[in-house]
Amino acid sequence: MTTDPLLSLRGVSKDFGGGVFGLKDIDLDIASGEFVSLLGPSGCGKTTTLRVIAGFEPATAGEVLLNGREIGHLPANRRPVNTVFQDYAVFPHMNVAENVGFGLSVRGTGARETTRRVAEALEMVGLGDKAKRPVAALSGGQRQRVALARAIVCEPQVLLLDEPLSALDASLREQMQVELKNLQNRLGTTFILVTHDQTEALSISDRIVVMNGGQVEQIATPAELYDRPATRFVASFIGTMNLLAGRVTGDGQVESAGFVLPVEGAGALAAGTAVTLGLRPEDLILAPIGAGARLTVKTTVFHGRSLRVIGRLNDGAEVVLDVQRAASAGLPADGGAAALALRPGAGAILLPA
Repeated sequence: MTTDPLLSLRGVSKDFGGGVFGLKDIDLDIASGEFVSLLGPSGCGKTTTLRVIAGFEPATAGEVLLNGREIGHLPANRRPVNTVFQDYAVFPHMNVAENVGFGLSVRGTGARETTRRVAEALEMVGLGDKAKRPVAALSGGQRQRVALARAIVCEPQVLLLDEPLSALDASLREQMQVELKNLQNRLGTTFILVTHDQTEALSISDRIVVMNGGQVEQIATPAELYDRPATRFVASFIGTMNLLAGRVTGDGQVESAGFVLPVEGAGALAAGTAVTLGLRPEDLILAPIGAGARLTVKTTVFHGRSLRVIGRLNDGAEVVLDVQRAASAGLPADGGAAALALRPGAGAILLPA
């Protein structure tokens, strides 16, 4: 990846009128060859961000820069970006090769060059043997590959993907996630993916932009987001997180729900400061009664190799922990009592109260 960003957003805002803001002062730098996901709940501004980059939606304020050049004034068809849409948007009256080559024909690319590039694009997405097949005869996954091939055949500097896998069933979606990342690695093209699926974003992204209410909450690698969320929203949105009220004891430790444990960052806070502790389900374990915080089991959910135990602490806080099935002997029945402890070596995340 280069030092200078390929794509930059500087103070980008989108005002839809009537006090409704789709984006509020967004700053974002994306390097050449990066796979970046815009992640967040419905209405957070991720699709609006994509549409502003593509040129489908003008920004109310701010700049969109590509290779240091402002492109906010350019119409969508003059920007070196292509978009893959959620609904595929393939042409039903054309066969596979005609769909893929459509953009090249609009640009006036010669027939021989078009044939070569279409064949290469179809091979990349695993459809080399289906060039003459009508798109109506393809499965959903194959149509999505046609849409991808049509986007990459024009060799865009940035490929925008607007929830392209959301219509696929779970197993095919997982397969396509792997194929999408492999394709991006082969091409070396910058990919920007919009998704509300955190698992999808965590599994294939170099970096993730977590958005909420038209603003950026945090930009980080998947591991950084999971291990060191910067805000309560990110902590609760990325993976499953137990958020427990706590208070700094004054010696670099935090007391919360029967726990007293050292927490990174607590030493810089005054004794008595109210904080929130973030604890992942995999970092909690069941212990003999009296050895930790008292827990009443509410329900147990089967998760394959593990069981997800949902319980309530004495202070009323609900917690979630994962117990390996191989170690679940003696697990209390629903309504039973146990104790909750922190797994040796595990840490807690310190968040503002």
